Amino acid sequence: MRTTIILFCMMLCLMSCRDNKENTDNELDENQIENIESSDEIGGSSQDQPIDRNTNTGDPDTSDSDSEEEANTGNSIAGKYIRSDHPEDWNCSCFCIDVKTTGTSELCLSKDKLYINGRFEQSGNNINIYYSGKSSKTTDSEIPWDKFEKSTPIAVLSPSGNGFDLDWKGFSIDGKIAVDYALYGKKTLEGTYKKK
Repeated sequence: MRTTIILFCMMLCLMSCRDNKENTDNELDENQIENIESSDEIGGSSQDQPIDRNTNTGDPDTSDSDSEEEANTGNSIAGKYIRSDHPEDWNCSCFCIDVKTTGTSELCLSKDKLYINGRFEQSGNNINIYYSGKSSKTTDSEIPWDKFEKSTPIAVLSPSGNGFDLDWKGFSIDGKIAVDYALYGKKTLEGTYKKK
């Protein structure tokens, strides 16, 4: 009888240890699942998101479906932003930017006169904006659009609160700032932007 009781106690101990191990394994599995789900919800950092650096279509016509697709990819930087000191421009006639990680977006340099296409490229926490051609809306043909460099940033977006600060750098020709055209974009684009 004594042997039976000892065997019974040992079996209870073994079963208890086995249950504890299974509970621990289940907790680990649940924690791993939660970590995976939370990283999926976040979508990784914006630095983990692929940015197409070779896309340079110069197509001025950008559809809202492109923005919706980018928003659905989990990339939190993509979207329309309005300049904070021009909240009345909700129709985005000139004081807005549409941040896109692929393709180009139209930027207003002078309302009803000068528009360009720009591409956005992540650089650490900032986003560089590059000139990729004049828009079909542009009416001024005296500006040397073909001479402006497409590999030097014309502006930099820096994170600020729930939006960005845009610092206008200007167009470059032969590695130097094109002083004669430095103010184009500074008046309409430079400033603080909040998500629309």
